[in-house]
Amino acid sequence: MKRLFRGRMERTWRGSIRSRIFFSILLFLIIPFLLTFYYIDKPLENAIERKIGDAAREALSQVNFNVELFLEDMLRSAVDLSMNSSVNALLKNPGQFDEYEKLRIKDNVFNKLFSSYFNTEPYIALTDLHGNWLSSFYMDQSLYREYTGSEWYAEMLKRPFQTRWSVHIKTYPYADDSLITLTKTVTDLQTKQNIGMILFSVAEQDVRKYLAKLDGEVYMADEAGTVVSSPAARLIGFNVREEPHMEEVMRNSRGQITTVRGGEKWIVNYDTVGQAGWKIVQLIRYDTVFREIFDIRKVNIMIVSVIFLVFMFITLSISYSISRPLKLLNKRMQEVEDNGFRSSLSVSGPQEISTLLGTYNKMLKQIRELLQRLKDEYEQKEHMRFRALQAQINPHFLLNTINNIKWMAYIRHDREVGEMLSSLGSIMEASIGRDGIFIPLKQEINYIEHYIALMKLKYNEKLSIVYDVPEELLGCRVLKFMLQPIVENSIIHGIDPVGRQGEIAIRAWSENAALHVSVTDNGIGIRKDRLEQVRQWLERPSPEEGPPHRIGIKNVHDRIRLQHGERYGLQIDSVWNEGTRVSVTLPIVAGEENDYAD
Repeated sequence: MKRLFRGRMERTWRGSIRSRIFFSILLFLIIPFLLTFYYIDKPLENAIERKIGDAAREALSQVNFNVELFLEDMLRSAVDLSMNSSVNALLKNPGQFDEYEKLRIKDNVFNKLFSSYFNTEPYIALTDLHGNWLSSFYMDQSLYREYTGSEWYAEMLKRPFQTRWSVHIKTYPYADDSLITLTKTVTDLQTKQNIGMILFSVAEQDVRKYLAKLDGEVYMADEAGTVVSSPAARLIGFNVREEPHMEEVMRNSRGQITTVRGGEKWIVNYDTVGQAGWKIVQLIRYDTVFREIFDIRKVNIMIVSVIFLVFMFITLSISYSISRPLKLLNKRMQEVEDNGFRSSLSVSGPQEISTLLGTYNKMLKQIRELLQRLKDEYEQKEHMRFRALQAQINPHFLLNTINNIKWMAYIRHDREVGEMLSSLGSIMEASIGRDGIFIPLKQEINYIEHYIALMKLKYNEKLSIVYDVPEELLGCRVLKFMLQPIVENSIIHGIDPVGRQGEIAIRAWSENAALHVSVTDNGIGIRKDRLEQVRQWLERPSPEEGPPHRIGIKNVHDRIRLQHGERYGLQIDSVWNEGTRVSVTLPIVAGEENDYAD
């Protein structure tokens, strides 16, 4: 039975393209559909939870921002009071003010404080160090003594510029409503000594209006876990420190966690009010959030089911409409294959098939052109290779001729001409390319010696050269013809324009695992603006195409960087009418002569 079923499946899969399309869509649509519903439920729930959490955190952040502004306005008002000259004078010398003057201070200072954040009038009280107080509202003497006798009050008076945030439930210290109080020391700016205390209080309901904008259970708690404000008045004054989520809330500044409370799952968002260090906590029931998700899931199942049925019907239609013209295309393409790709297909049929046939015809044409181009390129490369081999005959012929003339000069006892031809032959032999890209520094200096010998034909004793190269560096590998362009520049552009004795010094040394070679002349030098142009020209990237026969310091600089990287190359320093120094920096490389040959 299994063998019969497998045989039918193989015949179906190997059958027409219409059967393949139909069964492929059935197979690859139903299985992913079932797997999607099996595995997508939890990721979808997590994604929606994150989205809802992000929205809740954003709303909480906005509420926290408003509470911050509210507390900042309280602090600003308290600072303004502490800086008021009348208030400072009253606290320093209370005996100099009678009741009328104190009443004037209340009217001119206390009652003129205004803020758009305060819906109710703030409660303000001043206390000095002499047992006197001045309040915008009546405060019972017993409550005043209880307040000033507290331990934290005495601690604040010991240090200047102190602030303390607190909440007072009901009648403490001087109002019937719960108050949020900022206590601030009044400090003399000259002596840095406290002269009194300001109590700036606002009704808790002014803060409550911001918390009421959040969904769920919301409250603001102080460092001890006592609720200082909440839309639910029953929570104010209640300590929530033992709640399961409060340990993490107190440990972090902001975030979102999931907790179990009363047997139910809750999402907890929290943030920290920077001014007071209090925590704004929002708790939302988990089931309340995901009730909408379950409803959306049912709707999605219905929609996907309808789409699946419609898609199956469309699949049958598409598979038939595609397979029929493709069978015709297959037949016509076999005819082209039999003709060896030398004939084009007739463009006909539906628009898509016609486009496919036209594209196929273009492809055949491009293939034929490509084959012809490959054939032409192969012939051209063979021709260039032949010319390159033939071109090597001319330099060898010239080198052999120069050597013959040199020996004739020696035979005729014309030693000077023989030595010049010997130097010219050595330079030409090096240019033919018998050595590799790299040669020993000793051999490079040998080329310079031959080149200087030729230059002395023109300059005679006006030109001299000195070498300062340690023996241990002569075996270091350097680029071939690295120094010759530099020495040539020194002679033509440096020494030739001046009338004095010309001297070139070549010095080599090692430093920081690098080989340094300098070529210094006492020629005319380079002007400062021209030197800057030359340096910029060296750093400028070389064009992709250019005269391959031209060799100069730019060529040397680019070859060094191409072989060794941006750390290496040429550095030019010059002083007008004193001379020029070109420094070459290379990595220290030692090895056999043929190690770096092409």
